[in-house]
Amino acid sequence: MHIAICDDNVADRKQLERLLGRESDKRKADTGVFYTDSFGDSNALSKNPMPYDLFFLDIISGSEDGFAFALKLRSIGVTAPIVLCSSKINYLSRITSAESASEFMHLNKPIMASELCQVLDKAIQMQQSRVPTIELRSEKDTYYVKEDDIVYAVSEGLHVHVFLNNGTKIPVIASMENFYHSVSMYSHMLMLTNKSLINIAYLDKILPTKVILKDGTAIKSSPFSQKYIKSALQEYLAEQP
Repeated sequence: MHIAICDDNVADRKQLERLLGRESDKRKADTGVFYTDSFGDSNALSKNPMPYDLFFLDIISGSEDGFAFALKLRSIGVTAPIVLCSSKINYLSRITSAESASEFMHLNKPIMASELCQVLDKAIQMQQSRVPTIELRSEKDTYYVKEDDIVYAVSEGLHVHVFLNNGTKIPVIASMENFYHSVSMYSHMLMLTNKSLINIAYLDKILPTKVILKDGTAIKSSPFSQKYIKSALQEYLAEQP
């Protein structure tokens, strides 16, 4: 498990590092070693938060406190558990009064080893059921989406244009072959031609030279791909409850 600590109090940060180090030693034969990175402010962490499986946050100085940063992480697609650690700021009251109360865990400072152990147990359990995200990089922005956020993708020139179910269109610099390679581990992704890909969950009709999606979009295919389309559709339907 990769853990990020973001705390602008050096002493508190070092204490949590020591506690996590002890927990890592105790658990290395069971749930595995913890790899911990520490940050004194949110700027550095916000540049690359996605590799982390768990966050401990307490930021009391500056314009962005720990709770605001936690909301920011969620807004950019972070799904890992976030623990807000109260010192001068009562994060618990902020959490319970927010619509996103279930999004976050909480610890009081000074952090007790027994309470940290319980949080780690819960985080490990949550990690096992987390839905992975797909990174989509355009020239200006990076998006993190879930498998079924993608409806289809088509290749035009140097870009693969990825269409999401919320109407967003993301131009990714890649060939269709390379883009498919980056998402092929997701069972709903089906490459129709060297210029088109669909999410089988959004398929409505299969025609000889094209498929029709549930929103009415027509995507070119070929008679040779019908067998693979029907096979992918059968697998998708079989996994539905």
